[in-house]
Amino acid sequence: MMKVEIINEWYELEKTVPFRVRHLLWGTKQIPETYGYLGYKEQEGLFLKMICEEKDPLRACRNDQEPVYRDSAMEAFFMFFPKGNGKVDDRDGVYINLEMNANGALLAEYGKGRSGRVPFPQSVMEKFACKADVGKDRWSVCIVIPESVVEFVYGEIPLGKGSSFCCNFYKISENAQIEHYASYAEIDTEHPDFHRPEFFAHAKITGE
Repeated sequence: MMKVEIINEWYELEKTVPFRVRHLLWGTKQIPETYGYLGYKEQEGLFLKMICEEKDPLRACRNDQEPVYRDSAMEAFFMFFPKGNGKVDDRDGVYINLEMNANGALLAEYGKGRSGRVPFPQSVMEKFACKADVGKDRWSVCIVIPESVVEFVYGEIPLGKGSSFCCNFYKISENAQIEHYASYAEIDTEHPDFHRPEFFAHAKITGE
């Protein structure tokens, strides 16, 4: 289980234990070293930073909701659980996909499966505050998953110390020249498909 530490400020994020995207999938032989940090700030939401040690990453997409997975991209998928009342909830099984390139272009959607994804409206996209930084030998992206956005999708959600959710993190390019796929939690499917919540890792918010 992934332990998500409680933080007070962004700068504390990189003091937490990193997760690493190491499972090479569907014929991928190697990827640039890819890792990240995930923390939770009370009453605000999840803070995520992902880093890829890749020089001059492919980054053709410049606008949100463009197909950044055709560039060199890092991705984070999250599935939260509606507040239980003992009844089947139509939001059960819904997950959020966040896909980002080195321009900071963000593809963000939600839904229950690969097809029929619902793009977030612009008013919500702004709340993710997605930013990218490109250095000489690596690039990174920072994004916030605010509690207000989680509630936009699921309704009332109890987030805080001890609460759980599921997630997975990816490195991808569907460009034929550099095609590759890798994940944090392993995916056991014959064909490339990151939209498989049954393989998401379990995560729990911990802290004092």
